[in-house]
Amino acid sequence: MIEGTIPPSLKYLNLLQVLDLSHNKLTGSVPYFLFNHPSLQQLTLAFNSFDSLQAPSNLGTQSELIAVDLSNNELQGWLPPFLPLMPKLSALSMENNKFSGMIPIQYALRAALPASGIAPFARLLLGGNYLFGPIPGPLLVLKPDTANVSLADNCLIRCPSLFFFCQGADQKSLMECKSFGSVIP
Repeated sequence: MIEGTIPPSLKYLNLLQVLDLSHNKLTGSVPYFLFNHPSLQQLTLAFNSFDSLQAPSNLGTQSELIAVDLSNNELQGWLPPFLPLMPKLSALSMENNKFSGMIPIQYALRAALPASGIAPFARLLLGGNYLFGPIPGPLLVLKPDTANVSLADNCLIRCPSLFFFCQGADQKSLMECKSFGSVIP
């Protein structure tokens, strides 16, 4: 089992395509260089204790990443704005963290109406966080067979189970949501 932080020397592994450091005791920030690594396509850091993400200077617009799994960590704050800007990213799992705030429209657009030349989010798993507010409009027209999206177990009061992406678990109780942070209305 690996403990501590991700070593900066990983950025020099120029041919690295897959990095799986899941089920360890890694802590701190997920370093920026993993999001703009020249060859990295799959990044799996699930089941650790990371608490934040460092944004790459180019905001990931030149990233080669196709799949990112950051689930089951201690990540907190708002959903990172740079992840939907990664042109090849099609699978993003950030379930069971401590993200809060509203779901940025960019995440919904990538799942429902991606721009030309940009891979759509075929998988967008955001369940088990503390996200609140309205469901972004583009998700409301998303069909179940077009993308695997999960918003279950959040603080989305208006996320009825008639939407496929709200199924799988109830939303958190209002009391639990309010006890997490005073920002939640």
